[in-house]
Amino acid sequence: MDTSTLTIVIVLSSFILVIFLIILYKNSFFRKQPKLSYNEKIFLEANLELGLNDNSNLTDRYVRASGREKKNDFKGAIEDINVILQHDHSNVSLIFKRGLNKFKLSDYKEALSDFNEVIDNNPSDKYSYYYKGLCNTRLSNFTAAYLDLNTAIDLGITEKEAYFQKAVVEIELEKYFEAIDDLNYYLAAHPLAYEAFFYRGISNYKSGNYQTALEDLNKSIELNPNHERAYFERAFVKKSLQDQIGYSNDLKTAYNKGYLYAYHYLKEV
Repeated sequence: MDTSTLTIVIVLSSFILVIFLIILYKNSFFRKQPKLSYNEKIFLEANLELGLNDNSNLTDRYVRASGREKKNDFKGAIEDINVILQHDHSNVSLIFKRGLNKFKLSDYKEALSDFNEVIDNNPSDKYSYYYKGLCNTRLSNFTAAYLDLNTAIDLGITEKEAYFQKAVVEIELEKYFEAIDDLNYYLAAHPLAYEAFFYRGISNYKSGNYQTALEDLNKSIELNPNHERAYFERAFVKKSLQDQIGYSNDLKTAYNKGYLYAYHYLKEV
């Protein structure tokens, strides 16, 4: 083999080797990372607690806020949302999200402020009215809660839970017949909801429908035999039905199951 031929062979071999090494290098070191799903990214952001600062991408901040919320780190989620709102202060969806996290922390006054701000910007936001109603309920602002929950329903909220929550408020406001109607509607969709039977039993008792109240409280106890307050309330229904033994027995059961307030009435039996 002459020198020129040898040179050509060496050049071609070198070229092929270089191409092979480039392909291998790309596959080994520059392989494109698989695109993470949104939930996978949330998991990584929330669990690795990547170091984010005020100059970090706001999308990353939002992702981490969502991840923290999923981990029940509501305070951390609020911190991230606050940073985003410094750059996007009129983002009502974020203000609503912050209100939800405050609500989950039982910071009802601050949550109420956020939901009011959302409503100021969007008066037809039914979910803000709903959670505003829940906040007012927790704060014992029952008249305001009643108006809020009614507004949420009028605006078309489809969750039956709104009717249950409104019934609880109506009992506090002594609107017993309205409460019964709302609980009837709720129970049509949730026939095993022992709390709904419990509250309907109270409403019927307060309305003077003692036999119906007894049936409701019996059902509540059947669905949840450890519902100590249901025994307590049923005791007074039985007393109204002249069942003195049943009255005494239910007070004892309520007390034995942990409803200590029943003791004050047991002393009189």
